[in-house]
Amino acid sequence: MNLLNLLLVLLFLSSTFAAQQPATVLKRTTCGSCLRRIARKQLPPQPAEFFVGEARVDVTKDETVVKLAMAQHGSVFIELPANDGPRYIMPGDPEMATVDEKALERNKRAIIVRPGSLFLPPLRNLKTSTPAATVTAQMRSGLVVTFLFYPVGDLAQNVHRCVLHYNRDEVIARRRAAGLPVNLDGTSQGGEMTAQPAAPKSISVEEVPKTAPPLPQPSPVSNWILDELPIPYIPDPVSTATQRALAEALKAPEQFIIWTKPIEDLTLSLKTSPDTATNTAIVVLAVRNKSSSPRKLAPNSPELLNELIDRNDKPIDIRSIKTLHIETSDTSGVIAPDKTIYFAIAYPAPTLNSNQRIRIQVSHTSAVDVPASIVIAKGQTGVAK
Repeated sequence: MNLLNLLLVLLFLSSTFAAQQPATVLKRTTCGSCLRRIARKQLPPQPAEFFVGEARVDVTKDETVVKLAMAQHGSVFIELPANDGPRYIMPGDPEMATVDEKALERNKRAIIVRPGSLFLPPLRNLKTSTPAATVTAQMRSGLVVTFLFYPVGDLAQNVHRCVLHYNRDEVIARRRAAGLPVNLDGTSQGGEMTAQPAAPKSISVEEVPKTAPPLPQPSPVSNWILDELPIPYIPDPVSTATQRALAEALKAPEQFIIWTKPIEDLTLSLKTSPDTATNTAIVVLAVRNKSSSPRKLAPNSPELLNELIDRNDKPIDIRSIKTLHIETSDTSGVIAPDKTIYFAIAYPAPTLNSNQRIRIQVSHTSAVDVPASIVIAKGQTGVAK
């Protein structure tokens, strides 16, 4: 009897141990999976490697690297402080990225970079981790900024506008303390003259070659847009006629009756004042700020365009018109709220076909891609569009 009881006890213990064994293993597996899920959720987010969309960069040191996204069919507009600009630009491989030199000639406060033929987006499902192109610029203050461009496939990621923000005086103070040259445009501060020749294989943003003869000084109210650009010789009759047209407009501002619909807070009106003595077309343009905040006009405003249009009044070819002389009522280019500034613009009198027209467009720095415009039509003072 005792032997039978002993066998029953052993059978009960073995069955109990076998039943508990899988439960223990299952518990361990489940806990490990939970720990892995918790660990994945607690991983910190990875910081963005480069700017996309729009970038504002606060420059706090002399050698700054700015990483920007650029798409194959996009471009990057880099704005610089109003009191500084590029002195030298060192582009890299032109098949990867190019600097728009023609735009730089017109606006020395901005750099436009476009992708080259070999600047290709990354393969599908492959993230961009390395830059494909570089452009280095040294400002007139001496500041050096290197731009690295990362290829992206989505045009919406392209950095359409990059604004550099820094204090030129602080840059000069840091470079002077480090014994580095400053004021590379040749201006002196504290008796210093540090103009330097352009480096080889670089774009020199010179304003006038040293071998060129001295150019005549502009009139006291010459257009602020032409600041720092080579000033061609202007015949006195054209300058005088342009100044006279502006003075007459300022005496009778009520003659500007037809105004365009506001575009990005700007509305335009104009009157023509041709000068038959010099065979010059002169137009006086009024630009009014309809917003409650000041608006600073873009450096290339106002701009004259010769447009070839189709039967539906749509432009099919647009060419810029080089002006002969511009006078303005306010050389700062800043329009106070609900105020108006005036431009008198002289340009060669054109001979237009029936499918041609001349348009004037104006934009401000907060919306350079959405200009307000007005059309000059033959036989009329102006047609608002």
